[in-house]
Amino acid sequence: MLDGKVVGTITSGEWGHRGDLNLAYAFVEPALAAVGSKMQLDLLGDLVGAEVITPSPYDPEFARVRS
Repeated sequence: MLDGKVVGTITSGEWGHRGDLNLAYAFVEPALAAVGSKMQLDLLGDLVGAEVITPSPYDPEFARVRS
């Protein structure tokens, strides 16, 4: 959501263990698909901040897996 308007649809979401962050796959309006775009998502009635990140986030050094 952006300014109270629905701007996309989340298809799935889960905790990303290797990246240590929540991840959601979503379809958003093309104007909002750029990396760094911020919006909110409706999580069971609560609005939660969301940001478009680079594709395929991962921990290249595997530091989080080893800790």
